[in-house]
Order: sequence, then C-alpha cells, then structure tokens
Amino acid sequence: MLMIFNTMCALFLSVIISFSQVPVCRLMVADTPQEHERGLMNYRSLVGYDGMVFLYKNKAIRHFWNKNTYLELDIYWIDSGRVVGKSYLPPVDKYGVVTVSSPAPVDTVVELLRGRRCLYNNILLSPELESGKGKNTE
Repeated sequence: MLMIFNTMCALFLSVIISFSQVPVCRLMVADTPQEHERGLMNYRSLVGYDGMVFLYKNKAIRHFWNKNTYLELDIYWIDSGRVVGKSYLPPVDKYGVVTVSSPAPVDTVVELLRGRRCLYNNILLSPELESGKGKNTE
C-alpha cells in the first residue's frame, strides 16, 4: 500500500513540475466585434506573441475561417475555463479558404501558432491534446 502511495505521489509531483515548466501564453486580445472579425488576418508572423485570444460575452457555436490568414494555427475551443475541442486552421495561401466550428457553445477561443505549448488561465494548451479535451492545471 505504501509503495502505491509513493508511486502516486511521484507521478503527481512530476505532473506539477512539468506544468511549472510550461510558459504562460503570450496572446493578443480580441474582445470587440471588430477585433473578432479581423483576428489574425494579414499577419505573416507573430513577434513576441503565441497567438490571439477571442473573448465573448455569451456562449455560442463559433465559426472561424482562414480568409487572409497566412499563419498555421491550432484553435482551442473553451467553455467556462475548459477546453471542449481543438481544430486546425491552415494558411489560406496553401490550402484555400477553410472554415472550422466549435463542437459546442463556447465563450473563449484561443488561436495559437501551430505546435505551440503554453498555459492560458491555468489551462494547458498543447499540440498533444489532439482534437479533444484540454487539461486544467488547477
């Protein structure tokens, strides 16, 4: 019994340590309808930022497209502090116009440069999440 407890404590500590080594996301903020519409259009690189967070006053199914978007992006769909899904948004110049939608109503969307791993409000956003759920670090 003591061996199982020690193993679980070691596993818990390794998770805490790994989260503490993940940087906090550096995000531009879009919190107005005009900023929501513009998003990361026409950016070819992001200097000093990992992406953009879209904050909404209500929960709804959200639709994002890559019109005039030249960055390769991972989209994290967040509802009340929990990741409910993840989508890939390719650059328009390589794949044409693509639209992705949240799998459920959400109040927050984070666009991260493809492959980035960081913490947003204690939520781990990581390429390893595949298309499903995120992990809250609290």
